[in-house]
Amino acid sequence: MRVLLLIDSLTLGGAENVLATLARAAPAAGIRLRVASLEARSHERATLLARLEGAGLRPRFLDIPRLAHPAAVPRVAAAVRASGCDVVHAHLEHAAVLAPVAARLCGRRAVVTLHHVPGRLPWREALKERLAVSAATRGGGLICVSRASLEAFADRYRSRPGAWTVIPNGVDLSLFDPTPAPPPADLRLPAGAPLVAFVAAMRGRKGHACALEAWRRVADSRPDARLLLVGSGAREPALRALSARLDLSETVRFTGYRDDVARMMRASTLVLLPSRTEALPTTLIEAAACGRAVVASDVEGVPEVVAHGHSGLLVPPDDPDRLAGAVLALLDDGPRREAMGRAARAIAEARFDMRLWARRLRGVYERVAAGAPLAAGEHVTVR
Repeated sequence: MRVLLLIDSLTLGGAENVLATLARAAPAAGIRLRVASLEARSHERATLLARLEGAGLRPRFLDIPRLAHPAAVPRVAAAVRASGCDVVHAHLEHAAVLAPVAARLCGRRAVVTLHHVPGRLPWREALKERLAVSAATRGGGLICVSRASLEAFADRYRSRPGAWTVIPNGVDLSLFDPTPAPPPADLRLPAGAPLVAFVAAMRGRKGHACALEAWRRVADSRPDARLLLVGSGAREPALRALSARLDLSETVRFTGYRDDVARMMRASTLVLLPSRTEALPTTLIEAAACGRAVVASDVEGVPEVVAHGHSGLLVPPDDPDRLAGAVLALLDDGPRREAMGRAARAIAEARFDMRLWARRLRGVYERVAAGAPLAAGEHVTVR
């Protein structure tokens, strides 16, 4: 089965990292991948290139600056023909709009994965989302990464057609494993310090400000603990300023972007994710694979990864007091935390193994290529 993965860009986000994981899982599932990015190649916009090339892929950069560019559909169609693919699999909104049209011109079909939960959007963004959902539904099928995402799209567009299904993303369980690891030496952390890892791009919806306000309370009770903010983004200067105002310079580390996330998690005591919205958070799947208990916001797709009270603790979003209380509860109760970590690993093995994910995707590709409707898709609620 030959598949062209088409994505908006190769930046460092959850959807983009999914491609690198799928590249590792695809050969064993009998999937031959090609990758194309809508954006032009540049250092800033192709940060996953080394990972994809390490998996034997050489992405094609189509240099499509905007959705309405007159060359957009012809360039995507040319990439489809050059790939020799049986199916196009588009990720994110721009690719989702263009792929079904271009694939049809080439006598191919397309499937689309949307990695978010729909929310309030400016009219241009809302139109783009509507076009993406409509194109995916007509062109082959729409994959949602969680039941929460599918239900939200169904509610927004007042439909739930048979061309939609749920397939959770997977992770490499051999890379993200429960074996403890020492923290990277370059972080110069105190020996034996409890570490709480928060791995996310620094965007407003991820809840970094709430995490810092909660950490002020944690630090008062556990001054030995350290919060690791792993990632970067436009909000980093404001978050550094907030950390300074809260007098957290001793207990909070801004690590910047890291390519050793698995090691960071394996070195951590627990993992934190206080997001305001999440379709299916890759960070929490990776934490589960590493056998780490988590504290996270009880929003949308998060309960499909974290079983509250069993593999982690879920709290309301934007509630620093509840967030701090949950972090302290797990920092102070090692046996409970470790039991949750074991439960988390079992959930990861049952639901999020990248090999299982790749086999599910192959089944979708075969149905789409044959013009058959999508199956409903396996779904398990872990709550």
